Amino acid sequence: MIISSLQPHITHDAASESDRKPIGAIRAGQSVRLGFYDGAAAVLDAELVLSGDGFERRYKMALTSGRWYCDLVPSEEPAALWYCFCLRLEEGEFWLCAAQGGRFGQLQSSRGSSFRLTVYASDFETPAWFRRAVMYQIFPDRFARDSSGTAMRGIEYHRSRGRQVKYHEGWNEPVDWQPNSADGFYFPLDFYGGTLRGIESRLPYLLALGVRVLYLNPIFEACSNHRYGTGDYLKVDPVLGTNEDFEHLCKSAAKLGIRVMLDGVFSHTGADSVYFNRFSRYDSDGAYNAGEKSPYYSWYDFHKWPDEYRCWWNFPDLPEVNENDAVWRDFVISGENSVVKTWLRRGAAGWRLDVADELPDEALALIRRAAKEADPDAVILGEVWEDAVTKTSYGARRKYALGDSLDSVMNYPFRTALLNFLTFRSDSRAIADFLLDQRLNYPPALYFSVMNLISSHDVDRARTALATRLDARSMTREQQAGFIVTDAQDERGAAMQRLAAAVQFTIPGVPSIYYGDETGMNGMLDPFDRAPFTVGRRSLVDWYSTLSELRNENDALSVGAVGFSAPDPDVLTILRCVSGGRDEFGLEAEDGVFLAVINRSAYEKSIVADIWAGHAGLTADEASALRSAGLSRAVCLLSGDSAAVSEGLIRLTLPPESARIYKLT
Repeated sequence: MIISSLQPHITHDAASESDRKPIGAIRAGQSVRLGFYDGAAAVLDAELVLSGDGFERRYKMALTSGRWYCDLVPSEEPAALWYCFCLRLEEGEFWLCAAQGGRFGQLQSSRGSSFRLTVYASDFETPAWFRRAVMYQIFPDRFARDSSGTAMRGIEYHRSRGRQVKYHEGWNEPVDWQPNSADGFYFPLDFYGGTLRGIESRLPYLLALGVRVLYLNPIFEACSNHRYGTGDYLKVDPVLGTNEDFEHLCKSAAKLGIRVMLDGVFSHTGADSVYFNRFSRYDSDGAYNAGEKSPYYSWYDFHKWPDEYRCWWNFPDLPEVNENDAVWRDFVISGENSVVKTWLRRGAAGWRLDVADELPDEALALIRRAAKEADPDAVILGEVWEDAVTKTSYGARRKYALGDSLDSVMNYPFRTALLNFLTFRSDSRAIADFLLDQRLNYPPALYFSVMNLISSHDVDRARTALATRLDARSMTREQQAGFIVTDAQDERGAAMQRLAAAVQFTIPGVPSIYYGDETGMNGMLDPFDRAPFTVGRRSLVDWYSTLSELRNENDALSVGAVGFSAPDPDVLTILRCVSGGRDEFGLEAEDGVFLAVINRSAYEKSIVADIWAGHAGLTADEASALRSAGLSRAVCLLSGDSAAVSEGLIRLTLPPESARIYKLT
């Protein structure tokens, strides 16, 4: 009874500056005020309990006007931290901890979950160009051919090295998936012949789509079509073209304002490579065939040379490297002509790092440092599947998001949360809570640069996931190969994908389009999500182009402040704003206020959006600027619909399964 009677009166809101100032992640050495409100005047004494990996500290709290508070510098070093409040009442000791969702406090008789607090490096900055970009991801073998004969020459090159590769004569042939190797597994040796020149020929299409950065899956010589088992880091795979073709692509793209990002696979190499040379297909002293005579021998960990060695997830075709080896570090990262620096000089704008959690934080930091030495505007993006601040691997808390090792991460948690919302596995409050959680806990430099994807080469395509509402991971490859998305399912998937894209393009971060998503391609898991680029039954090219145009033309949609609200279980609203001519990083930006509204329901919805007070994530100054902006009208940039704004309130009637982006004036 004590807890239930006091619960409404003893409160903490991690998204309110009344209880936490500043809200959000803070810089190392920065002070923060943390506190709670005691509306019942029931608390006799209180302590703030701050904890991190391997430590816990307690701080006495002071009382002023019903609020208990504590001013402190949580950490002089970057760290993932947690806090809660220990209260002494007449009835005994109680705890104010984080309720589900992590934002609001919950009074408990015993200690529970804590609120998160991220402390990041004081000098953490990321390239300004990237957080304004629209990304397009290309699986190079499957995007576009050219007529030069490049691909066939590359196929013959691989065959001359003894590789049993297959070439699909027909672009629309189904992807191979059946077992084709002696061990009874499918090995990706089938090629469709996409090339770098083919990608270059499609640059005008990508420009019209609003794309500003291309992320290419691996392009370096390798024996597989996905090229994640690198054969030669310094050479473009001959099926794709030449090093000169890559440089020409980068120059042509740059003329259109498009940059090119490469995929770096540095935690392992291919067994069939210059460096390991297990099959003696290269004229090199590889670690496998030459042993200690090889200049690459120290790269690898042999339990017993030559056949027993450490490999990635126990795949013998992918021997792991020792990232602490000085020879490897010089060749790949730090040397004047290292792999990282060489390709940046050849025109790349940055690196996406494959399986970042397989690389030590120190190695990641060295890669980022080397890249910035070659090009201060280079971006280092990591493949991270979990929360980038709290992620642990190999028994240690990772530092991906804290300002030293990565600029950005792939936002797979966003994909999960968004698809759950649009497939009715969760409601708008859950997605709003998730989006707010990232706003509060990701450092701004990373938060505004995070890669917001809904599809990739490692997950089922968004159209299929939204159309079928199936868990592809529970299906065998044979089941996936035989599954047909019906026309009715595809229609539903297209409607939901429109909404997913609208969210992607209106939240902070870099919206990423996986090639063919915009044309309505379907596909289950690998290799079905890697089919050749085609136009599906319901193309959304115009929709994506419109969203890109809105984002590229309105600063607030990329670098403005953000607030989230869930006025109805089926409706999500996203508020973006810039005031005073400066963005969230203090850089020059055009003022503007925009409200995105997503109705996933099959029914018309009527809501009231509260601009002044209803959107969590805004600071007090940002909310104050909205109140003083004199907003009186909201016009949808997609449909032309309009509504009045009165005292910060907008009454809206939303069509079924619709997205609206209103400009407020």
